[in-house]
Amino acid sequence: MKADMVVRGAWIVSPPNRLRGDLLVAGGRVAGIVAPGTGEGATVVEADGLYLLPGAVDAHVHLQDPGLTHQEDFTTGTGAAAVGGVTTVIEHHRSIPFVLNADILRDKAAYLASRGLVDYALFGGVEPDNLDQLRPMWEAGASAFKLFTCRVHGVSPIYPAQMLDAFRELASFDAPVLVHAEDDTILTANADRLRAAGRKDFGVIPAWRTREAEQVAVGTTALLARLTGCRVVIAHASHPAICDLVNRERALGAKIWVESCPQYFYLTEEEVSRRGPWCKFTPPARDRAAADAMWQRLEQGDIDMICADHAPSTREEKSKGLQDIWEAPFGLPGVETVYPLMLTAVNEGRLSLERLVAARSQIPAQVYGLWPRKGGLHIGADADLVLVDMEAEKTLTDEDIVAKVGWTPYSGRRVKGLPVKTFVRGRLVAENGRPVAEAGWGQFLPGPGARQ
Repeated sequence: MKADMVVRGAWIVSPPNRLRGDLLVAGGRVAGIVAPGTGEGATVVEADGLYLLPGAVDAHVHLQDPGLTHQEDFTTGTGAAAVGGVTTVIEHHRSIPFVLNADILRDKAAYLASRGLVDYALFGGVEPDNLDQLRPMWEAGASAFKLFTCRVHGVSPIYPAQMLDAFRELASFDAPVLVHAEDDTILTANADRLRAAGRKDFGVIPAWRTREAEQVAVGTTALLARLTGCRVVIAHASHPAICDLVNRERALGAKIWVESCPQYFYLTEEEVSRRGPWCKFTPPARDRAAADAMWQRLEQGDIDMICADHAPSTREEKSKGLQDIWEAPFGLPGVETVYPLMLTAVNEGRLSLERLVAARSQIPAQVYGLWPRKGGLHIGADADLVLVDMEAEKTLTDEDIVAKVGWTPYSGRRVKGLPVKTFVRGRLVAENGRPVAEAGWGQFLPGPGARQ
């Protein structure tokens, strides 16, 4: 058949399969895979020696639009995503206003419609006083919900009794919820003790946001997930012990998944204590032994998905923490560097390419209700494609960063394995490290509740 486009001669990776062939695109969707050199198309993309992956579904981005656009806006953020091989983002609720009811969700979806380069879905927020708004947000198109067990970014914490009620409500219509799990009472006690001692140094971060605080919150969350039947994702797991807590409840029937991020594999507690505000995120990075052990947990499936937790702040905002670490905001830019970092690990033999693709594309799409349209290269799926050159190398620099803040905690790090072309529904949106599409190509993807 003659298609609209043929990607010719690539190694096509769509877990569990890897084969060399030509991928055909028609009407913005995957139309077939044929033997190398046999595909015909109006447009031919020569890909000999390259790997063709399904576009990443990044389910943890804060693109700060509307309300915090000095840090990021939807156009710059989705441009950075496209450069990083991300073709779908699930935008979090922490813009201004917070997405806490159906009207705000609908308004945000409409506001973003002319601004994105990649497709997008939306989270709704869970706070103590909006449980009656969860079903309306689901029916208005939310793909999932987000709650925090601690106070961070101005979001109200959810305590266990409130979590129990929220999980019961979400389970009643089978909506997934992503949980930022750090115990608020432990964090508060730690902060009070550190402030009383006059501590302002960079070592405050690991002493405040301790592993114990994360483990207590994850243990409670996982137990309540099992008791209620709610579908739960643990956000940004920082340590293998988190996987152990989750696996215990999984074995007893909990519907629970683990998300982690490159910072928990590549950054360490020592770097946090040395670099301070530039490595201030939470939960923080742990020690080198924990970071090294995370690779095995990812490869064996204890960690289900890899996302960015893209939460940028400006240099000026971060610099406030140089004299007093309490003053620096949490968060890192990162949506464009996930694949270069993780593909480097594939080249180093730490991780299989198939496992990485499952964690970046297939599993997030399945958990968040976007499969089978997103997350794979099967016939009928959207032609969201990433061509990767596994031999390409570069040094990450602040100057190359597309995100608006223009810096990365990985500046100076050498990487091998780069996205070189990204397509969304068959259209080229990024090439060789730069966005090339116009804002507005990205489409809103209503969640399952709006499609029923």
